[in-house]
Amino acid sequence: MDVDTPAIKLDVLELVNDSRMTYGLRHQDFQRYRKHCTHRVQRLRQILHLTKPNNKKTNQQKELPEKITDARYLHLFVFEVERAWAYAMDLNQELSADSRKRHHTRKKLKRATHHAEALYQLCEQQDVEDRSKLEVKAYAAAMRGHLYFELQQWQNALNQFVAARTIYEHFASLSTTTQHEALCYSAIDDIDPSIRICAYNLRLNETSMANNVDELVKSLKKSDAAGENITSLEQQLSKISEQGAQSHAESLSEVNWRSRQATIKSDKVAKGISKAQETTKSTQLDGTDDAAISFDRVLASWADAEKLVKKALKEDKEATAKVASSKSAKSTEELQFIQSYVSYNLYAHSIQRNVQLVTQGDNNTQRKPQENVRLHDDILKHLESIRELLTLEEQDGQLDWELNVLTHYYRACRCLHVAESYASLNRIPEAVALYRLAQTYIAQAKQLLHQGEGFANDSVLTVSENDLVTLEQALRNKAWKTQASWYLKHGGSTAEHDLQAQMEQLNLDDMKIPLLEQLDVYPSTLSAEAPNLVEFPPRIEPAVGKPFFFDLAANHIQYPDALSEHSDKPSGLFSKFFGFGGK
Repeated sequence: MDVDTPAIKLDVLELVNDSRMTYGLRHQDFQRYRKHCTHRVQRLRQILHLTKPNNKKTNQQKELPEKITDARYLHLFVFEVERAWAYAMDLNQELSADSRKRHHTRKKLKRATHHAEALYQLCEQQDVEDRSKLEVKAYAAAMRGHLYFELQQWQNALNQFVAARTIYEHFASLSTTTQHEALCYSAIDDIDPSIRICAYNLRLNETSMANNVDELVKSLKKSDAAGENITSLEQQLSKISEQGAQSHAESLSEVNWRSRQATIKSDKVAKGISKAQETTKSTQLDGTDDAAISFDRVLASWADAEKLVKKALKEDKEATAKVASSKSAKSTEELQFIQSYVSYNLYAHSIQRNVQLVTQGDNNTQRKPQENVRLHDDILKHLESIRELLTLEEQDGQLDWELNVLTHYYRACRCLHVAESYASLNRIPEAVALYRLAQTYIAQAKQLLHQGEGFANDSVLTVSENDLVTLEQALRNKAWKTQASWYLKHGGSTAEHDLQAQMEQLNLDDMKIPLLEQLDVYPSTLSAEAPNLVEFPPRIEPAVGKPFFFDLAANHIQYPDALSEHSDKPSGLFSKFFGFGGK
């Protein structure tokens, strides 16, 4: 009984890139890579029992089996190609004008092309996947292009490079993994400089397409030189596209959000996002008692999608570290945008869940206001997390405006519940102050709402003017109710009596005021008591003190010395004898 064996799969780009980056070509060491390819060819021949007999008189070679089921037979041809190509590149590195070395370089490239064509013919004869056949065809076309490039046959080289680039570009658009996409774009980046040189030598760069390889390749596809080959090649690629479209039919292919579109390359990520969207649409998220359970299912689906996107980002980072291309930044940016979309939905539905729990708590008299405060704290944290999402704040000012309105609205809601907590503890001044602060937040939210153009159609979180008016009225009612309850508890008839007593104590004829200070006031009644003429003892009032005087000029006056003054005076004869009269 014959058993159908699966078709052989060969990832030429991945196999070649791993070998090149691991064994020398990361540092352009072609000699080390050639030794590795030689050792690998010998090892594969031993494993596959294809070694030649050690007989000098015969030149016998073992043939391949008629039906191949092991991909290592194909690997043998790949490393034969790589060994010859590495030898040619090693000779080409010397940049010598020696015609003998140039001859050896061309000879090795011819050998590499021969092995590449043999590999493609073997894939055509054996049961190999169509995608692998086209990948081998692109690999062989690139080798032929390098040979024609060395032989300075510019038109033939250009046709081969265009064919290889077309296949790689098509595979990059159909890639389901970031690593394979990076490999395809890296191969395109290696081919593009050769295409420019060929176009320059063929005088095709005089147009405006000199620096744009994409437009140059499109024009070459329409030309007669490469028309037939490209037409047959595109027919083969269309079959691969139809197969890929059938396999991706069940999953989401792109994300449209906030006026931007991003393509999802990973099947797992596409299925995860599609499942989360279907769960959100099919789940009833209303005010019923089962709404919390429904929200839990929705949040679990979006959390699973977020894990898949983060894993895809990690794989993209690893692939970019191994193979960098000109399109790597664009692919990473699209993945970051998809992660922002998933994270936004996760945070937004978490906020909706908390709002639903707060609504249920308002109807439940046993719940404490502190629990509602904690829920609003989580809401504000989620809003800050949305604000910190990648690529959103820089590219979408509309989202930043929406977050500002939502933040002011939910801050007002939080102040409302905190004020209720203070009111339950009979701390009325704090409660009234918080009610006023909440009204300030509502006023700011109204101002922002009038300045903007409205929430986007795909926004999960929205706030209308009716919501703001309803909350503002609730704040006013609660503030009035709190003040009235406090007044009824601490005020009443006692306060009115105290106020009346204070009014009665007011008297214009206050006897405590001295008569000297009210000379222009005539007393309304006469009193037998002695009038208060002046205030005694007098009030202590500040008086202007004597200003400080610093005699700085006295320091600069030069007074005569007493001894010198005494020595200069003339002395008489009488004073000399009796000792006086000289001073």
